[in-house]
This record gives sequence, structure tokens and C-alpha cells, in this order.
Amino acid sequence: MAVESKSKFVVSEATVAVAGTAVQLPDILVGEACDLVVKAKRTNQGAIKIGESAEQAQAGKFTLEPGEAVKLRIGNANKVYADAEISGDKVELIVEQ
Repeated sequence: MAVESKSKFVVSEATVAVAGTAVQLPDILVGEACDLVVKAKRTNQGAIKIGESAEQAQAGKFTLEPGEAVKLRIGNANKVYADAEISGDKVELIVEQ
């Protein structure tokens, strides 16, 4: 069974203003049978830490080095939190809707 292509996608980013203080990713719906791609910006100076809560992200159990990405099959980007080792580092997002 083939999966139909989506007609729309969204690109966004989030900045971790203060290292050690996780941020919730923006409210962006993820299309059915689609993945949210979360990528540590290539120009970051340190790792990005990802979690399903601020506390989990701050604990740093899953990290992305600059330029690395992860796909998540979830309903909304706002279910993800990101923290950074270096203040001002960013995550990039892309998702089909």
C-alpha cells in the first residue's frame, strides 16, 4: 500500500536561549504517517539534548551533535523539548502536514 505524498510542509527552528533551561518546540501539527525531523543546527557550538519533558531534555540522555538529526513519529512538535550545552544554540524542524 503506497503512502500518498503530502502537499504541504513546515520548516521552523527553536533557540535554547539559556543552556540548562529546556524549551518546548513550537506548536506544529505533524501529518498522519509523517515524521517530525529535529536537527541540531550545523553551526551550533555544542550538543542539543532532546526529551519528552523539560527534565528529560535537561538530563541529556539523548543528544544530537551539530548537524545530526532524529525523526520522531508524533502528532505535534510541541511534545518535544530541547536543551543545549551552549546558550543560543538552535534546533531546526521540518515536517509534512
